[in-house]
Amino acid sequence: MIETVIFDLGGVVLNRGLWCFWDYMKKEYGISNETSTKFFLSSYKDYFSGKISEEDFWKTYLKGVDLDEDWKKLRNEMLNLFKPNKGMPELLSSLKEKGYNLILLSDQTKEWWPFLNTKYDVSSYFDHCVVSYEVGVNKPDPEIYRVALKNTSSAPADCVFVDDLEKNLPPAEELGMKTILFTDVENLKNKLKELDIKF
Repeated sequence: MIETVIFDLGGVVLNRGLWCFWDYMKKEYGISNETSTKFFLSSYKDYFSGKISEEDFWKTYLKGVDLDEDWKKLRNEMLNLFKPNKGMPELLSSLKEKGYNLILLSDQTKEWWPFLNTKYDVSSYFDHCVVSYEVGVNKPDPEIYRVALKNTSSAPADCVFVDDLEKNLPPAEELGMKTILFTDVENLKNKLKELDIKF
């Protein structure tokens, strides 16, 4: 019986704000999504695991896309593109009211997470928040999933992990958790019902 539901942030609780940012860069600066993605992700893991500074992260990105722009301006534009997925706040509230243990498991940074958390009061929906920069590793490193499990008294078999990226699911499955690939809230509700989760 499922007791704990573990959620990703960007792409699940919130929209895919990074993808929106790449669209923004194409529209405003003519930088292709492919180029933007390539150089954004080139130092993503180092920044999101706290190994490099935000300034170094943005400098690497700007150099890669050959753009002379204020990185703080771009950071603000990007963060404001994140929005809650329609119906997700209501679903989280309902699951919490039903007594499920809710955990956030997110690749996030020490600068971006506080902004998003404050703006949308994300942590209020969860019993625990596991964020990559605090742990020092990113998904799909198995260690970050183990940290999430340590924050619940549930056995892995009584946990389900929800993420929008398929590559992030196998480590959770290998630890014994059930998984759901997120596409939209309605599909998620159907998958939760299949696991006899009430909301």
